[in-house]
Amino acid sequence: MFRNRSVVEIIVLTFTLVVGISLLGLGAVIAVIEINNPATDTSAAVQALAAVLSAIVGALLGLLAGKAERLSGLARRPNGEGEE
Repeated sequence: MFRNRSVVEIIVLTFTLVVGISLLGLGAVIAVIEINNPATDTSAAVQALAAVLSAIVGALLGLLAGKAERLSGLARRPNGEGEE
């Protein structure tokens, strides 16, 4: 799973895994609170959950876009110069 991956990719994936598990736990806690006491206001927790979730999705999409650009060779200039 971690073969042929850079250290940055491994750190980002590990961080995302930890945050993802935390988000699942927070979502479960919110669901239990809503089921046990529907009158409780959980809107602030739901907004925080949505904000963190959108940030994680954005980070993963950025990682994917960066890797795709690096692998596709689009970083080269028309005259043949470029970063490799």
